[in-house]
Amino acid sequence: MLIIILFNLQVAVYTRYATTQVKNTVAFKQFKVHTSENTVSRAGHKINLEQNLILEIRQENIDQVDIQIYDEANKHFRIPSSPPFNYNDVKDPQQFDHYDYEIKVQQNPIVIQVQRDKTTIFTITDLIFSETYIEFTHIPQNKQMWGLGERNQVGFRFKEGIYTLFARDEPNIIEDGKRPGKHVYSSHPVLLSMEESGKFNVMFYKTSSPMDVHYEDDKMKFITIGGIIHIKLFLGDSSPRTAIKKYHQYLGGWMLPPFWGFGFHQCRWGYQNSSVLIDVVQQYQKNLIPIDIIWTDLDYMDDRQIFSVDKSKFPQKDFQYLKGLGVRYIPLLDVAVGVKYGIEDEGYKKGTEYDVFLYSPYTGYRFQGYVWPGDSYFPDFFHPNISQYWNDMHQHLYDQVEFDGLWVDMNEPANFCEGECDWNEHIRDHPKREDKLNNEIIFPYIPGEIPLANKTLPPHLLHHGQYLHKDVHNLYGIMDSYYTYQAQKALGKVQPFQITRSTFPGTGKYAQHWTGDNGASWNFLYLSLGQVFQFQIFGIPMVGADVCGFMGDTNDKLCCRWIQLAFFYPFFRNHNNDLSKPQEFYKLGFHVIQSAQKNIHLRYSLLKWFYSIFIREQNHGSIINPLFFIFPEDYLTYRDFVMDTQLLIGEELMGAPILNEGVTRIAYFPDSNWYDLITGLELKGKQDHTLYCSYNEIVPIFIRSGYLVIQNTKEIIKNLKSLDNHYRIIAAPINQEAKGVFADLDNFEDEEKALEAEIINIKLSVEEKNIKITISQSHSELIIDEILIYGLECTYKQCQPGYYKYNSVFKGPFSLGQDKTELLLK
Repeated sequence: MLIIILFNLQVAVYTRYATTQVKNTVAFKQFKVHTSENTVSRAGHKINLEQNLILEIRQENIDQVDIQIYDEANKHFRIPSSPPFNYNDVKDPQQFDHYDYEIKVQQNPIVIQVQRDKTTIFTITDLIFSETYIEFTHIPQNKQMWGLGERNQVGFRFKEGIYTLFARDEPNIIEDGKRPGKHVYSSHPVLLSMEESGKFNVMFYKTSSPMDVHYEDDKMKFITIGGIIHIKLFLGDSSPRTAIKKYHQYLGGWMLPPFWGFGFHQCRWGYQNSSVLIDVVQQYQKNLIPIDIIWTDLDYMDDRQIFSVDKSKFPQKDFQYLKGLGVRYIPLLDVAVGVKYGIEDEGYKKGTEYDVFLYSPYTGYRFQGYVWPGDSYFPDFFHPNISQYWNDMHQHLYDQVEFDGLWVDMNEPANFCEGECDWNEHIRDHPKREDKLNNEIIFPYIPGEIPLANKTLPPHLLHHGQYLHKDVHNLYGIMDSYYTYQAQKALGKVQPFQITRSTFPGTGKYAQHWTGDNGASWNFLYLSLGQVFQFQIFGIPMVGADVCGFMGDTNDKLCCRWIQLAFFYPFFRNHNNDLSKPQEFYKLGFHVIQSAQKNIHLRYSLLKWFYSIFIREQNHGSIINPLFFIFPEDYLTYRDFVMDTQLLIGEELMGAPILNEGVTRIAYFPDSNWYDLITGLELKGKQDHTLYCSYNEIVPIFIRSGYLVIQNTKEIIKNLKSLDNHYRIIAAPINQEAKGVFADLDNFEDEEKALEAEIINIKLSVEEKNIKITISQSHSELIIDEILIYGLECTYKQCQPGYYKYNSVFKGPFSLGQDKTELLLK
């Protein structure tokens, strides 16, 4: 690998910096970056330039490079290195004999190019660097890019437009790439790109600053309002999943959620008492729709004060009754602590004792916000006492109601004022903090063109450590998730389960995600699959949207289609708000009930296999894949309608849900043989097919040739506890073989064993006189009630014909596992 220094390339004239190299080893290069100019203008504003900068290039691995540009005084904000930000950076990289890239640094004016296969794959040019404005331009090779979220964009591909990354509570909004910004709950400055060579890379702009990305005229301009430029590049091969896995390894991977979290969740804002919860669960069970988790929104709290329970409406005995019905319970938990009850409220009392609440930059007294509890304080997640406070308060809540997981909301943080609120009664019962006073910041540029204090905290507010809120705003959600994870661990939870709204790179180690307050519309149904794909890149694979829509009234057709799509969501929850009509599936008519019965039953029958796919990936990589993730060399998978509406669970099962009104769709089948999972109907690959699916039927789902899946054979499934160790093998051999995986677990709900579980590798071989099934060593027993082999004519003695001529059915029971690793069918 070479670092090449160039002098005379032609670049945009407003690039003002030149470089001088000061250190040069194979794995580490350092440059002084300097300019003689003092200011530059942007949008009519004068920007005072940092005149002396440092450029550092670390070749961390043969396929990983780290580029940093920072102020010479090293005063600009950097993301801390302590948890949850303990990413796998390489401070002193070792030298390798070969690198998969080379870097060119033009000295005057500065241009940085990362090249692979003799073409430039990443650029830093047109640099502007100041305390409150940083800009550079990257020139993508093509338009094949995905990521830079969180955004509610119709379609998965990253399109031209102006996009903002700034965590914000903004419900029911769809991204259009125009001003003002349509940014929502999370910030993930992460971009997956396809190179001209067909290889893929992931770029992580490691900054928490509010950011705009201007993608116009084939150029991508990044603008932040603080921090430093810190670029991580992860270079993969021709499979996008390789680069994604490298990025996830850098983050530290994602956590394995508990098995029960994959069950069906029911929630609604407006469940006024626990009797309603009991009735909802019983109605689902009466209508033969599996359910495992019941949720409550704000309703369970005492006057909406967090860490409290209204025991008159939600007595403990009713939660015990719910457990007897076989369901778990998850409550909402926001971050803002109400002040109206003073020390009578435990959250307020402990918070003031530990002094963990944020202070106002205007007054030096505690910052005055307003959220669901009314007048509220906000915890400072950088405060050294926050861990003890958060643990104490979760124990306090758990003492009132033994929750199984938590729903962590409003943690952008959301505030109902623009900055500080003007309370009727100001509380001055604590010392004034002169060190928290701070002047407002005059920004030459506002990402999103919406005031940074809008519906949140002011950007000049100071957190512990003298961190400006503008620098750590996008970190608030992950800090909340990290301490909530630790608090649940302190309660004895082995696999803490929390669904969080605001996320940042690394959140997947501690939490899962739902996509926030969507609308009951066909657009939100359609775009939700792209959101699931985005979070596969971002390292939070367990994700889902509110099924049937959170805001507005749903309808039976929309809800039927949403149930079918949600079959593939890792996180499957029906939830809507208190102003919309109730949308429990059993309340929406016969077609919705049928759709729920059939699709959720099928989902449950495959959940052990689905969970095994999560275990197989070993906490890194994508689970729900757009087709081009698995077939990257097939250009037909890059068509928008294929990319946006079709998926693969792992590599084995393809879904082709219908995401608009109507009963037919065109779906593309890549190069393989495909079989309808239910009937065994064969569809040839490398062509489009027209599929029919009525609203009340099972979503179109197909098994890929060369693979097999394991399905529970239980006919009546009430909840996950209904699932036993009786299974059906569904196989689709190619070249006389099919392979599959299954977790070696007797009890999938045993969380300690799940974390240590190994994978059973299963192979089905078609021989002249026998069908042979072999498995790797297994401690658990698998009772095989039935074996379906698609694409195989029934010519064997033990065989029965299936739906189609080339279907073979073998009736059991057969036993595999423990000391039996081979099964012969004659």
